[in-house]
Amino acid sequence: MATPFLRTTRSLQADNNYSLAGLLIAIILALLWVHWFLTAKITSYEISQTLYVTDKENLSSQFTQGLGANRIQTMRKRLLVAEFPPKAIANIHPGQSAWVQLDKQTTLIPATVIKISTGPTKGTVELRAEMDAAVPNPFEKGEGGCVKIEVDNVTPATLVLRASGLLTETPSLTSSSQTQND
Repeated sequence: MATPFLRTTRSLQADNNYSLAGLLIAIILALLWVHWFLTAKITSYEISQTLYVTDKENLSSQFTQGLGANRIQTMRKRLLVAEFPPKAIANIHPGQSAWVQLDKQTTLIPATVIKISTGPTKGTVELRAEMDAAVPNPFEKGEGGCVKIEVDNVTPATLVLRASGLLTETPSLTSSSQTQND
């Protein structure tokens, strides 16, 4: 039996409102994703091969202001030396932020790059870790660990362009560290 024409047009009109709402939601979600894709920052790090804790440490006092009162805060400054491959040294500059993780600890200690020395097989980076002297000293001379130095902040769009080879000012990313033999 045939459906009357009047019923089919009513059902199309009723469905049209739901499809417009769904289309509007899909457009809003797509715009939010494009905004994230073009503006989100992804931090790239260079990670050290080895870390040496030196015995060079000094304490300095400084005034801090909090809740309307001034107080003296003593800071512990420790010199650290990390080794990096020569390729990584090209991305490291004095003043960059770094995070130190010692072998026997899970907490990250903030540090700053202060000096860079290059060599034929490896480069050394001197860092200054600064922390409140009131907390227990986490450093022991000679203790190892690793250092992560922030070298770049890129968007997901930049990563896609680098991987595709369209962004030629930086090397394209490789999907595997293994080489393929043909």
